[in-house]
Amino acid sequence: MTAPPSAVAPLAVVTGASGALGAAIRTRLVKEGWQVVATYRTRPPQDEDSSWVRFDASDDAATAALRHAVDSCAGPLRAVFACIGAPSTKQTVADTDVSEYEAVHQANVVSFVRTWHALADRARHDGARVLAVGSDAGQAARPGNGPYTAAKAALASLVTTLAKEELHHGVRVNLLAPSLIDSPLARQIMSLKGVTDPDAYYEQLPWGRPLSLDEVAATCIDLATAEQWSYATGQIYPLGAAL
Repeated sequence: MTAPPSAVAPLAVVTGASGALGAAIRTRLVKEGWQVVATYRTRPPQDEDSSWVRFDASDDAATAALRHAVDSCAGPLRAVFACIGAPSTKQTVADTDVSEYEAVHQANVVSFVRTWHALADRARHDGARVLAVGSDAGQAARPGNGPYTAAKAALASLVTTLAKEELHHGVRVNLLAPSLIDSPLARQIMSLKGVTDPDAYYEQLPWGRPLSLDEVAATCIDLATAEQWSYATGQIYPLGAAL
């Protein structure tokens, strides 16, 4: 959706914008005329078409830094894309250290909580729409994926809870749960699973391919900004194909 014309361009926040999907969403928004506050965790990207903020779910200062960056922008906050996440090491529950459960939960769930703590006041005032990016793993429990499945299921529950809490403020909160996306992270995860030929693995998927970054990014932006989705809140939208 192209940003509506106004004296000041509308504002979007993209957390996890240094990752593949977050970067694809951020790039599309900028091209469509949005102001974007984007977050990274380790190295600041060099793109100067967005306001970059360091954001770490383990850092108490992250909430204040993100709030300050958004409050420094004049445009109305119309959309929030929560794209921060981290995979697990694909070991069994018995072989996975407790610290991994904590780290994966922090990346996938606590990051969303910190994001909302930073943006709640502005989002309520401006009637923002919030879209969290989850995974089909939140519903499909697969062997060797315990920490990630648990975290994505928790994120989905948090999204539906927040939608009910924020309804009277006019804030809509939804979650997109895609299946496998073609990205560097996906190939890293497949390596952890012992997949040595990603292309052959992809051929076994519905339509013989994974989702592309562009089609997932476009879906995210449509769900969060297009008027035909303005009624929806508290919804978990799968994006995949059944065999």
